[in-house]
Amino acid sequence: MSYSNIYCILTTINEPDERVSDWKKITQNETIVIGDKKTPSPWNHPSCSFISMVDQLNSEFTIADLLPQNHYTRKNLGYLYAIKNGASAIIDTDDDNFPYILQWNNLLSSNFDINQHAPSENISFKNIYTYFSDSDTLFWPRGFPLNLINDSETVIKSNDISKSNSKEIGLWQCMVDGDPDIDAIHRLIFKNTPQFTNRSALIMGNNVFCSFNSQNTFWSDSDLFPLLYLPSTVSFRFTDILRGYVAQAVINASSKNWGFYQATAYQERNVHNLMNDFRSEVSMYSNMEEIFQIIYQSCKTTNSIIDNFMDCYTSLSKKDFVKDEELRIVNSWLADLSLLR
Repeated sequence: MSYSNIYCILTTINEPDERVSDWKKITQNETIVIGDKKTPSPWNHPSCSFISMVDQLNSEFTIADLLPQNHYTRKNLGYLYAIKNGASAIIDTDDDNFPYILQWNNLLSSNFDINQHAPSENISFKNIYTYFSDSDTLFWPRGFPLNLINDSETVIKSNDISKSNSKEIGLWQCMVDGDPDIDAIHRLIFKNTPQFTNRSALIMGNNVFCSFNSQNTFWSDSDLFPLLYLPSTVSFRFTDILRGYVAQAVINASSKNWGFYQATAYQERNVHNLMNDFRSEVSMYSNMEEIFQIIYQSCKTTNSIIDNFMDCYTSLSKKDFVKDEELRIVNSWLADLSLLR
């Protein structure tokens, strides 16, 4: 498969890093950068299209007034701007991530081997870091259910893997070298993060799940663009994880495929207060399996992607895992999307 009109999206409150220009070398389009109240002004980079807070609030998008300020979820506007510009595929990343251009070109060429994990009869969580790392150190992605970390059944085993001929993958979560996405508990306990190895891409079989984030994600099927939505009424460290689980459950109920790919970027992490990160992750640690059960049960194979997406957030609202305001923002998101599609 070849891809055209790719856009990269990020949000920032920092000065531009010159290496952000590398994204344009991959997409051939200016990277869409969403600003916030804390973003330095003026913010300017020749390879980027910067959308200031004023620009956002003056846009045609109704969601602009509903999204909280000084909040990561203003990134939702970046997705809308990309779609408005005719994006057929979207790279979702952060301002402290920088691409390996060759590896991205390989991914976009679709010239690589793909494996597939065997399907499961019931919900099965698998730790993708056990596939892309040979480390003996306990190692898990942010958002993985804590009570399952030591469960041997979450390890991806070779006898569960087979070759796949599929090239129609709607979403790839790529690994990130340097400082990959792990939670505050791992960072507080372990001094170092294990490194990834290069392995064949892995499609997740039916009913097989693993948390993924917004750090280095390739959304290659425009039918899945409604699932880009980042929820606003959960914590900063939970928003992209919840988005990822909703996307997985909805895709799982559809005819689409999604999976994980080797590292195509490296991170030089912005300064974080680990205890603040931990506090922001507590609701994720405490409720993840229950939340996922609600999401999973909300998705029906007979429903459309948008209907299942909406039903997920409606069910989460009824159980108070998101606030009622979330549904108002979700409806605004879908209304803005409908005017662009």
